[in-house]
Amino acid sequence: MRIDDNSIRIDRNKCIACGICVDRCIMDNLRLSIAPCRQVCPVGMNCQGYIRLIAMDKEEQALEQLQTFGPFVPLIAATCKAPCEKVCVRKKKDGAVHILELKRYMAKKYSKELYRIQVPAVQSKKSVAVIGADVSGLASGFKAILSGHFVTIYARQSDKNEFDGFLKDIITSMEAAGAVFCYDSILEKDAYDLKHFDTIILSRAKDQPPGKIDSLTHLVKDNIFCCNTDFSKKNEPVLEIANAFETVESINRYLNGEPLAWGRGFYTQGGGVKVFKTDPRVGSDEPRSSQEDFADGFNNEIAKKQASRCFGCGRAFEKNQTCWYCLPCELECPQGALEVRIPYLVR
Repeated sequence: MRIDDNSIRIDRNKCIACGICVDRCIMDNLRLSIAPCRQVCPVGMNCQGYIRLIAMDKEEQALEQLQTFGPFVPLIAATCKAPCEKVCVRKKKDGAVHILELKRYMAKKYSKELYRIQVPAVQSKKSVAVIGADVSGLASGFKAILSGHFVTIYARQSDKNEFDGFLKDIITSMEAAGAVFCYDSILEKDAYDLKHFDTIILSRAKDQPPGKIDSLTHLVKDNIFCCNTDFSKKNEPVLEIANAFETVESINRYLNGEPLAWGRGFYTQGGGVKVFKTDPRVGSDEPRSSQEDFADGFNNEIAKKQASRCFGCGRAFEKNQTCWYCLPCELECPQGALEVRIPYLVR
């Protein structure tokens, strides 16, 4: 049914490119334009989303955008090299939006909320064993918790003394969310024969049994998957987290009986995390080290002013002009950014 070539109107000042309207469109008429900052983010974080919400003085909703990364937000904020700022469209005009500083501002202000993991009300009743309690192991365990699985993480007793402040806080929050940590000798044995678990995740490639890891799906064999990373020596925890999240995407498909390789995330290339050669971070007057306090110069007013510089590059848009005026896209838009222009006679 085609009555109007322009029946969908998107308010760019309100749209946070969440993609809900695209998912709800029964005619497959809407498409999502992904902002450059989100495209280059290894973990696919919706930078524009939480920044636009900060600009609209809706920090609680901005926090919801970050909750999918939970206790890892402070770690990402402290260690990320901010490729998002390198590609920020605003950079061409008067300097990139201080995306990393805004993330650090949120990480500091809402640390308690971020370390409180939102456990799904409905559990999957599936059990997942994670071998290794490094960044990738913890990240995969966290994502499995968000998927509703029962998680057991095995680590060496010696690892316990090597956890830094970030990892200790993450472990505490995961234990509060129901994850079980076992510090024993199982890593020294054949940990891959844990038959009472529905699936097993290896945090490091060196812990894998003989065999080849599928770089696209992270599958090793049978129900065993590997995060396939060794970025810890390179201080690239963001890339470890990205690979861990990809791995859990695969185990969810495996547990649901879905094809593992079909339709992978947009922020990866060839199944492996896209590694960017980043210049020193742009957008700030001076480079900041991970040891400094998060955004110690940012308050609510400064953060809002900085966030208001965002152009809002990403947004939903009408593609095929096949709107049936069924309205779920408009009704379910959390920001009221979408309007379906229903012709008078149809209304």
